[in-house]
Amino acid sequence: MARAAAELNVTQSAVSHQVKSLEENLELKLFQRTGRNLTLTSDGQNLLTSVQTALHGIAATCIQLGDDVFSGELVVAAPASFATQWLMPRLSGFLTPFPNLTLRRKVITSNPQTQLPDTDIAIVFNEPNFPGKRATTLVDLKMFPVCTPALLETSPQLDATTLSSQTLIHEDDGALWARWFAAKGLEQLQPRRHIYAGTCHDATELARTGLGLAINDKFTGASALEKGELIRPFGKETMTHGHYYLLTAPLEKISEPASEFERWIRQEMAL
Repeated sequence: MARAAAELNVTQSAVSHQVKSLEENLELKLFQRTGRNLTLTSDGQNLLTSVQTALHGIAATCIQLGDDVFSGELVVAAPASFATQWLMPRLSGFLTPFPNLTLRRKVITSNPQTQLPDTDIAIVFNEPNFPGKRATTLVDLKMFPVCTPALLETSPQLDATTLSSQTLIHEDDGALWARWFAAKGLEQLQPRRHIYAGTCHDATELARTGLGLAINDKFTGASALEKGELIRPFGKETMTHGHYYLLTAPLEKISEPASEFERWIRQEMAL
């Protein structure tokens, strides 16, 4: 409520009053209140999605009516795996309404705190401390093992205790798989073989070849999961690994293209 009031330049009580009036008019609870904390109810989430979609369409049309507003350049930076496997396949949905906008993509390294490129929008993982930037949580990252459907055919009883007969594919030095075992309260099993791929993208690609199991998430592994090339052998079992943060200029300095990109990516994340 406080952040909404600050963005709208009104008092917090004014925002609270408007929310209360909306709930009364709809005869629905939009927020679940627990002490000082607020979370959206299922009705609130449904309304949020509809409102975001409508506002995005209105904003896009208004911007199109003013050719000069979106005729410049928007610089977006993101980690390579996130950009390649989630962002790039969806960018046409953002760019199509703005034919005069130039987009420049930059890659964020594994240590962005000292190497963050000059951008309008940056997506970073687990590191929100960038003085002078407005950092907001984009999504909580849930991770899970993935493998090919064929791997299950050869190991129909695959579960967390039978991984000792499998190959584990790592994007790091083994810490991610160790965290998964710890999150499930399991013994740190010694698999048949380790493969150290070095990056999330390469680990996913090796898993797609059927060599073994990798750890992935629904963003960087979205395409392979949607196509059925990879599956989640342990069902909905996940572990919380961290957060993606969105970095922009402060609200009073953010450009119209950057503001529109922020609205668009949050809407895509909610789908």
